[in-house]
Amino acid sequence: MQEAEQLIIEALSTYGIPPAAAKNLIRRAMARVAPGEASERWLQLARGPLVEEIRQVIPVFQVNGPYAEAVAKIEQLARARRPKTPPTSGRENLQLDPNDPRSRQDLLRHLAREEGVVGVMLLGPTISEARFPGGSANLPRLLFAAHRLALSRRGYRFAYLVTREAQIFLRPLEAFLVAVITRPEVNLGKIRKRLTELSLKGGPR
Repeated sequence: MQEAEQLIIEALSTYGIPPAAAKNLIRRAMARVAPGEASERWLQLARGPLVEEIRQVIPVFQVNGPYAEAVAKIEQLARARRPKTPPTSGRENLQLDPNDPRSRQDLLRHLAREEGVVGVMLLGPTISEARFPGGSANLPRLLFAAHRLALSRRGYRFAYLVTREAQIFLRPLEAFLVAVITRPEVNLGKIRKRLTELSLKGGPR
């Protein structure tokens, strides 16, 4: 890759190594690089074998200054030539296995990371687990009351309540309830979408 070679030659010239000598160093170093895509080979060369060759000439040579800048540009070239991966949403479709403590904690941890969330709870016949990194002591009590109220009126797939200090989102999963508590200004649609993506392992959403 001529561009990478030229970057290295120009960088080495600032250390007093003439182009012909630089090409010899590059040739010797390239013989120690594993086969592969050209831009990746040049990046591997610049990061390792070539540095060792340069230190045979300049024992105190360090990867900084003009040489480090050249390596950074070669890395950009290599990155530009790497195969593009399909874009992803960056989110996972969460599944809950209520019998697995790790699955329960993973669910709570993921939901607690959502922007504006101050607490999450998972309730079930024999389960009551919560994370309240930023919520008040009153919120667990409000959750139980809200869930009982919603169940008494009708079955529901998603419900939410607004209080002076928070928004409370409820997502039943058969005998279990996932609850998310957010600051009042958090967008309703965003949290609703996240909760309706939840499902029980081996069961319907």
